[in-house]
Amino acid sequence: MIQLLRIDTLRKMSADELDALARQAVKLEKEAKDATTAHKSSFPAAGKVVCAIEERLNALKAQRLIASNTSLAAYWESITKTRINNHALSCAVTFGTFVRTELIAERDYDLNTAQCLELAAAISTAVGGDVTHVAVVQTSEQLKERGKDAAKTLRVILDKVKERKTITAEKAAEMLKAIFQDGHLELALHAAGAEVAYVNDAETLERIFGALNLALDHCGTVEQQEAWLEKKAEATAPVRVAA
Repeated sequence: MIQLLRIDTLRKMSADELDALARQAVKLEKEAKDATTAHKSSFPAAGKVVCAIEERLNALKAQRLIASNTSLAAYWESITKTRINNHALSCAVTFGTFVRTELIAERDYDLNTAQCLELAAAISTAVGGDVTHVAVVQTSEQLKERGKDAAKTLRVILDKVKERKTITAEKAAEMLKAIFQDGHLELALHAAGAEVAYVNDAETLERIFGALNLALDHCGTVEQQEAWLEKKAEATAPVRVAA
């Protein structure tokens, strides 16, 4: 770690001293990046360790050598004195869902990136661990093929099965306010107009109709609206072919 010095102190340093600090800063930055990369790449390996610990815990429970209600999280913490890393736990879920059930080989697990393994875990969780679910089957194919767009494809699968979080009316109002403030009113109106076509409920349509009429009351003058309607009529009028 570089010592935090006063700017006056730095200014008084010789060129060689200041250059040495600059090189030290770059070195520390590289070491930090390398450490981060190594940490991320260790998740799949840590996931396997979690699985092995889980198997030992289950064996102890079967032998009645540990309380049957001991959770994996609590058992892990009793060993390591820290909580299970969420990324490692996600990889463990993938190992359990796909390797233990022989949907993929252990080698497939080893050759996948931590990112793809964690996406696979999210898909498994979203379908309740159902290994017969079509999303899990599709995911296993992606883990075996390991194409260049595997992560992107897995996100698409996840989006199809993940429960969408609904937003409150208050949150929606905040988002609309931001959209309008950024000058996207026309875009929002076009999008809303397209969505109206899919509304079938009569009461909802009536409320939308009222809102649209209210919006029209604020959209230009009566003269302007009449001019716009005439312009639209001219543009959509059938072309007459001379006899």
